[in-house]
Amino acid sequence: MSWCWNMAMATHCGWEKQCRDLWDSLALGNVADGDSEAQGKRIKCSVCTKVLKRIRKLAGDDPDEAAVAAALQKGCRRLGGVMGKVCQQLVKKYQDQITEGLQNGDMPQDICSALGFCQS
Repeated sequence: MSWCWNMAMATHCGWEKQCRDLWDSLALGNVADGDSEAQGKRIKCSVCTKVLKRIRKLAGDDPDEAAVAAALQKGCRRLGGVMGKVCQQLVKKYQDQITEGLQNGDMPQDICSALGFCQS
């Protein structure tokens, strides 16, 4: 995820086009104009929330651990492109916390806040 936190990082990593596409898909516009930590946090929160909304929808109501695991795999593949790769990284690092949150019926915003991507 870190390569799309700001334009300087995207340029350094050679991901300008992919990050612009990601920002556009999240309706964030180009963050290069006000390259700041706050914008990076908003991007991380938006990405996390978008990913978890997709996964929650795939897992269904009152999912068991198997349903969440299947949704985690399927959800990232369906996002495709840069978002799919970001999703895979998010899931790999936080799978246990995401699974627990979804099984508890937590909302995506709440799970992302617990992971530190969004403000509570």
